[in-house]
Amino acid sequence: MLGERVPTATQDIQPISDPALDAMRGRFVTGAGQVLYFGVEMLSTWHSPDGRVLSGSALLSFDFSKGTPQVSFVPTVSIVQGSSGGVLVDTSHRTIDASGLDNVSGIEQGIQIVGDFNNAGNSTELHLTNTLPTGAGNGVGANTALSMDGANASAALQADGMAVTLGIDDQGSLRQMIRGDASGNGAVLQTVALLGDGHDVSNQLRITLVQPMQGSSQLLQQSVAQALGQLKGIGGH
Repeated sequence: MLGERVPTATQDIQPISDPALDAMRGRFVTGAGQVLYFGVEMLSTWHSPDGRVLSGSALLSFDFSKGTPQVSFVPTVSIVQGSSGGVLVDTSHRTIDASGLDNVSGIEQGIQIVGDFNNAGNSTELHLTNTLPTGAGNGVGANTALSMDGANASAALQADGMAVTLGIDDQGSLRQMIRGDASGNGAVLQTVALLGDGHDVSNQLRITLVQPMQGSSQLLQQSVAQALGQLKGIGGH
């Protein structure tokens, strides 16, 4: 309002010089530089009543301890025909709707079963340690996939994450996925969808996070988000 007095500044507020501001830049980013190693190991297995054993695994690791990140990706898949001699049931009258699961953020575990005498499980472990693992390697292996008599297994590194998938035609599927983006948001997904009878399946995921000895446990959430963000731009071969 015209004629209104403007309050004077308090005595304890002082201007900060440009050199001082430049020196302070980035000092208050919580968790910056706290991750020495980030590794994700996935293992999926499937024992079907007709004797087949499917497995898929992948190890993705980022070693930041030497300054320049060393990235390693090791995929493995297999399909083995056993001697059980059982048969797979007709599932043409059974359905499962798993739509929408790909939009989940954070950690999600889902089990959907339309059948009898099945065993299924998802497990996720987070290990926070100060000791760097040995033998992680430094190199990105090629995506790998197998298909045999209606069974399939794959382990793949994509632009924003990695995935392990197992499936048997008309019997169901297993999937594990981890993804991240440039803003530090990420998701961990484990799903089981079974239509048949008598299957034994499991998804196991292990996340290893290495921090310096002086790192605080309250930095865990920020550190995991930072590590997931590193997935952006790491493409598969």
